[in-house]
Amino acid sequence: MRFHIVLRSLVFSASIIALPNSEIAAKEIGESNAQNEDIVVVGPEKQMAEFEKLITNQFNVTGGGRHNGQYARFAVPVCPSVSGLSDRQSRAIEKRIRQVASMADVPVAKEKCKPNLFLAVVKDGSSEIKTLRRKKSRLFGQMTHRERDKIEQSGGPAYSWKATATLSSDSAQSAKSGSYTLVAGEGSIGAITAGGQRSHVKSKIARSTMEGIAYSYLLVDIEALNGISAAQLADYAAMVSLIDIEVGMDTEVPTGSILSLFSEIEDISLRPQSLSGGDLLLLRALYKAPANVKAPLQRSAMIYSMSEGLNNPERVIR
Repeated sequence: MRFHIVLRSLVFSASIIALPNSEIAAKEIGESNAQNEDIVVVGPEKQMAEFEKLITNQFNVTGGGRHNGQYARFAVPVCPSVSGLSDRQSRAIEKRIRQVASMADVPVAKEKCKPNLFLAVVKDGSSEIKTLRRKKSRLFGQMTHRERDKIEQSGGPAYSWKATATLSSDSAQSAKSGSYTLVAGEGSIGAITAGGQRSHVKSKIARSTMEGIAYSYLLVDIEALNGISAAQLADYAAMVSLIDIEVGMDTEVPTGSILSLFSEIEDISLRPQSLSGGDLLLLRALYKAPANVKAPLQRSAMIYSMSEGLNNPERVIR
């Protein structure tokens, strides 16, 4: 029996608001920017060292710890959904997220798909997380209360978490039998029963299972968006959502990475304007690495792939 977690429409609480007159709404993603898929990769050894540190220290490892677990990623096509902004801005950001995913060789779903990547602009992310924990706790999947506390108390302005699932490496379907959460329609919650999918992998290196991102959630405080364009927000959301990574004000990120968008800085003009070449290489490296091996092998494959790209500064990724 094939199993699909379905999430048609996530409805956050009333603290999400439309921003028709805000600064972010006034800054459009221009056609030349949104459709520009050429990023020149320029990366010295220092940049590689920074990304290697990011992979080692900030990426979350699921199921078994840093040495026996795995790095999770989307095993099904990505379908973004944006709320808290005007319809026009939401559509533009969704389009840009799709473009970034495609540029990184991440499968993208067709239009009118069932969303599995959510971005919401909110008044107070911490308060919103608290409400979700009380009213829709299943959105946090198998996360412990301590992990949920960490997100709620992180201080923002970005709050990110993933619902992951152990999948059969053969079919990318759930590897476990049992009852699973089903969220559909206007946030109604139910459950379905599904049989686990067996894998026929027989290898000392490859594993019969892999960790998949079922849903990605990102909440961003509205007050943090002053001076930030929709294009910047879209690239940040794509980067944070496509990888399972810790985000916060104290997170050390590579120089020029879009991940530093909300870092404290006196001159806001020095904020990254878009996804960097290194960012794109990182996304491609994750989704190119074997999904059904342990984290150390995935990490080695990612670092090797990034090194190859950064050692060719004239290379243009299309």
